Amino acid sequence: MNTLLKTSLALSLGLSLGAGPLVAAHADDGSGLIIAGASQLLPAGGSATEPQAAGEAVGRNGDSGDVPKLDPVQTAALYYYAKERQTDRVDAEIARLRALYPGFVPPQNLYLAADEIVPDETSLWDLFEADDFTGIDAEIIRRKAEDPGWMPTVDFQSKLARKKQRVRMKELAAAEDWIGLADLSASIDSATETDVDLIWMQIDALSATGNRDALAKSLRRVLLRDGAKRLSDEHLVVTLQKALRDFPAAEIEKLAAVLWPHQSESYLPAPVALDIARKQIAEFNAEKDAAPVPSASRQLLELEARKIRRPEDLSLLGWHDIKVEQPRSASEWFAIAMEVQPGPQNAKGMYLSLERQKLDREAYEFAATHLPDLSDDPVFLMNVLSARFGNPGEDPIGEEAVLAYSTAIMETSAADHAEILGWYAYNSRQFEASEAWFRQSYAWEASADRLKGLALALRQSGNKRGFAALKRDFAEVYPEIWSEIAAASAPKGGNAASVKTPAREVRASYVKHFEAKNYPACLRDIDRLGSGGSKPSVAVIRGWCEIGLKRFSDARISFERGMAGKGQVRADAVYGAALALLGSRLTDEAEALISAYPVSATRDRELRAEIYYQRARSAFDHQQFDRVLNALDARAQLVAEPRDLMQMRGWAYYHSGQSARATAVFKQLNMVIRDTSALAAIGLINNKEGR
Repeated sequence: MNTLLKTSLALSLGLSLGAGPLVAAHADDGSGLIIAGASQLLPAGGSATEPQAAGEAVGRNGDSGDVPKLDPVQTAALYYYAKERQTDRVDAEIARLRALYPGFVPPQNLYLAADEIVPDETSLWDLFEADDFTGIDAEIIRRKAEDPGWMPTVDFQSKLARKKQRVRMKELAAAEDWIGLADLSASIDSATETDVDLIWMQIDALSATGNRDALAKSLRRVLLRDGAKRLSDEHLVVTLQKALRDFPAAEIEKLAAVLWPHQSESYLPAPVALDIARKQIAEFNAEKDAAPVPSASRQLLELEARKIRRPEDLSLLGWHDIKVEQPRSASEWFAIAMEVQPGPQNAKGMYLSLERQKLDREAYEFAATHLPDLSDDPVFLMNVLSARFGNPGEDPIGEEAVLAYSTAIMETSAADHAEILGWYAYNSRQFEASEAWFRQSYAWEASADRLKGLALALRQSGNKRGFAALKRDFAEVYPEIWSEIAAASAPKGGNAASVKTPAREVRASYVKHFEAKNYPACLRDIDRLGSGGSKPSVAVIRGWCEIGLKRFSDARISFERGMAGKGQVRADAVYGAALALLGSRLTDEAEALISAYPVSATRDRELRAEIYYQRARSAFDHQQFDRVLNALDARAQLVAEPRDLMQMRGWAYYHSGQSARATAVFKQLNMVIRDTSALAAIGLINNKEGR
């Protein structure tokens, strides 16, 4: 199958040369916020760096009376820096060696000796610049075969490991594999890391996976550096902007004041001040009992919005003014927004700002000319149009409005609005359409008024047989309506738009968004359904949308609700819940689920193949090679093994001492397509065994 969040295997010879797996960093303090109070802004003494943990080892102690003799591997970096004439790094390396080996004395002819001792690594650095990791591995194998005592310099090995990590992190970020990226970036210490891009990728991954505690720790450590470790203002601005996604504006404002203590609030870097103002207004708009937005923030964003006319800013200000009951100024913001970027949210805001100014005619006319935008929210559209359909004599209703209204009704299964349209058709003497809408309304939600409307439509259309059958079936259910029906006079009719019978091909709006892979819109429309969104069939669609957004924890909850359904709905919910668990790397839980709630043979094979893949990948990262082979063997019984997993198998054989099997796998990899990595592996095995 196409494995969920499948990652390309970085199975280089780094593991065979002794590189260990990445180890996840420990949690710092469990805090969910970047700062919890003024006392936590900086550690004691004003330093923005965190103190070294007590008892951290810095090296080995030696007998000060002896001059240690170091082997070439231990002094490789020293000679390399000397050969490159990097005197500052030579001094630093000498200091490091003296700390590790007291009594160490560098040779007096260090620079001359370095020119003779340090081998030429030009070919390796050329491959390094090209990101040719396979070529590097092959070159290392070739040179070790020529000189078994040779090793790449410490400088090259450390930079190679860093570059491999950076390239892999960028791959995971591009694939939006946030869980994998969070795992890989766990070894990065944001308090000391010099590559800010790596820190930002770590922050993005922690934000996307919802790991608020680890995110707060990473942000604290990078933002509160001091001295030479402090980020540039440009990098601080970007980091604060990322922090604003997950933390309150008030907290970011405090951090900004710490980072730029000699500047007043109004003189913070413009991007930070603007984004704080945006977040403050967005929080005010979203929260029911939020405190008012500071006037300085509002004025700052107003000035920016008038100058730049950024649609998002115009919309924020419009919704803010609606909330503070200033509909006139809100309509001004939304008018500009509709000019710059027409869309559903701006159209809704414009309608509401007109309606709350009691400009009912203008509001309806605006809605009638922006039906496509308002149709994006069928519940909102129905509420906009229903008053006009309830009072058809006030003003004529256009054919486009009738079509939009009826479509929205079918998309949302809105029984109340179907009844309103049924009465509109009845009062305009469109009895066939009236009968159809009353039937649909009653089918969705039974009531006496809806059956009464259906009976009246049948009676006025002359369908005596249908009327008699209806009365026979419901006379005892609704005894009070029949005398009213008998006394009712025929509707007078009038100038009205044509009403069609319910269109059966109309699908729910959230389903259409899901099929179009517009997952945020799908979730938004399901939220608008209220209690209707908790139906098992709807919950399953919600789960698929959340998986599409890689929100696996939310998807699991939605699919568990869907499991209350029956038949195919239940089967789809179990399958989706298993995928959500696998997306969260909860392989044991996924296996337990499909054991307790069996799925189809095809889906079972797909899910178990992914389970065994994840187990093999995890075991390989932890150098548990017997477990790797067990998982790959189990997977191979279900589906064919792709090249990347064959490569994993070959290295697992190699590291578990099964050289013959490893060679056979690498030869097989090279049979169809020339595989330089496989050739390099075969060469390594042959060299090891003296062949």
